[in-house]
Amino acid sequence: MISSAIFIHIVQIMFPIVAIVLLGIFIGHWQKPQLDSINNINLNVFIPALVFASLIEHDFALQSNALLAFVALLLMLATGMLAFPLSRLLRTEYRTVAPPLMFHNAGNVGLPLMLLALGDAALAPALILFLVGNLAHFAIATYILNRAAKWYRSLSSPAILAAVFALGLQLSAVEISPTIILPIRMLGDIAVPLMLFGLGVQLSDAEFSHWRLGLTHGLITPVVGFSLALLLSQLFNLAQIQTAALLLFGTLPPAVMNFLLAERYAQEPSKVSAIVLIGNVLAVFSLPLALLYVLPRFT
Repeated sequence: MISSAIFIHIVQIMFPIVAIVLLGIFIGHWQKPQLDSINNINLNVFIPALVFASLIEHDFALQSNALLAFVALLLMLATGMLAFPLSRLLRTEYRTVAPPLMFHNAGNVGLPLMLLALGDAALAPALILFLVGNLAHFAIATYILNRAAKWYRSLSSPAILAAVFALGLQLSAVEISPTIILPIRMLGDIAVPLMLFGLGVQLSDAEFSHWRLGLTHGLITPVVGFSLALLLSQLFNLAQIQTAALLLFGTLPPAVMNFLLAERYAQEPSKVSAIVLIGNVLAVFSLPLALLYVLPRFT
């Protein structure tokens, strides 16, 4: 039996996420802001600052989190395999269906969700899932959409470089003064709410065409992701906090980046837009259901 405290906790977790996204949608409709430069600053400054400060400030068990990274990669590859029958079911090209099924919104939604639901202990697993998800997204999705594209450029992204630098300092047992960490942490604190706000602005301009495709895909995605995450977490005997993070990761809606890449490579962007938009709307229902399972068992 699920207690009322669990329901209250879920509302407390979802409310700030939904509120900031809704504010972004409202501002997006009202003022039509151009967030390209702000999003670039977020990707190149605030998110790397969040990654660096978080990895430096927390005890980062590299070996155990390396296993989580491997399992997360397996999760994405397994969903990619299931995208073959799904594309036949939806009568849509594999290259249209697969990336949104495989690559979830681990930044805009995943980071705040895991931190609010699981606390500071989930920060390292959440960052691992965010980094692995983004690296795999650029590498694998780019290959799916265009085999001639230079996927390896994602290795030089600021977030990846910040993670490598932070891990290198930890492995070298180099101490960094709190005075230096403080401004980096302050910059990193901007990243998550800005990601949520930017998601809302982007969704305000999305199309509702191909809604049937978006609805079907949006219903299937969290079920497939959650089920595979549960199976893999048991097979590899992940720690409780890692299992909780992986289950939430598997339930996340499609990343907005799926639409941006589909538009770049002319892979039915209107269909991908519908998948991303409706998938993120349905997350208001699918994520609380995942939390109903996760919270009583792993917190």
